[in-house]
Amino acid sequence: MSTVLKVSNLEVDFVINDGVMNSPLRGVNFEIKAGKTLGIVGETGCGKTLTATAIMGLLPSSAVQRGQIEFAGHGVISNQQMAAIRGSEITMIFQNPQSAFNPIFTIGAQLTMVAQRRGIADIATVLTARLESVGLRDPQRVLESYPHELSGGMLQRCMIAMALLSSPKLLIADEPTTALDATIGDQVLQLIASLQKREGFAMLFISHDVTAVAKTSDEIAVIYAGRVVEIGPTADVMDSPQHPYTRGLLGAIPSADKARGTLVAIPGNVP
Repeated sequence: MSTVLKVSNLEVDFVINDGVMNSPLRGVNFEIKAGKTLGIVGETGCGKTLTATAIMGLLPSSAVQRGQIEFAGHGVISNQQMAAIRGSEITMIFQNPQSAFNPIFTIGAQLTMVAQRRGIADIATVLTARLESVGLRDPQRVLESYPHELSGGMLQRCMIAMALLSSPKLLIADEPTTALDATIGDQVLQLIASLQKREGFAMLFISHDVTAVAKTSDEIAVIYAGRVVEIGPTADVMDSPQHPYTRGLLGAIPSADKARGTLVAIPGNVP
């Protein structure tokens, strides 16, 4: 099975006051095979989203990025090369669908702009089919709606449709259920999984929700303070965690099977 994405020794530094360097991401390594999902899990601020932002070449000018990113068919790619394939071969679903869409344009106008940039022919037919594929039963009404006229779950489905318009090789899903309630969030995860099975794209799934990552991913990478402290097949990480931080995360998961009492928490603060 071919490798779609390989990240080697990825590091990110930020220049802060008086030239002092802050290093929130240090020596991250992983790879994702075609059709497979790698889940990245960890606490807020550990470097999950920063990893995705670095891969996409979207870091601010104050950032210094090191390491190598290899992408299928392109070898080691620079930020300039990434800009050429971002949004086509690599696409991303963001945390908050409400803020991801422009409020002054209809959903149809925004999807059309993306389709035009990708050189898609017969745009109206393609948009209708794609919205139907993500479970939106009245695509014409959705296309004519403004973002504020749709629910969070519908907007997230629209974002998934937009991300998959170009049939990407890699989809990055950054906390795609954070802004949704539990039931709708679970439906969205099931939708993404079914689309992946049908269309064969690889996926980098980012979440602080260990349970969601376990349901979705073939492999799990646990990030703590900017480092990958454990990585392996999902069953191995969930059943036999090797790192104390991983064991702490799993121990903090609430469960109906546990006796009532104080919830377990990881002591201390993230460095």
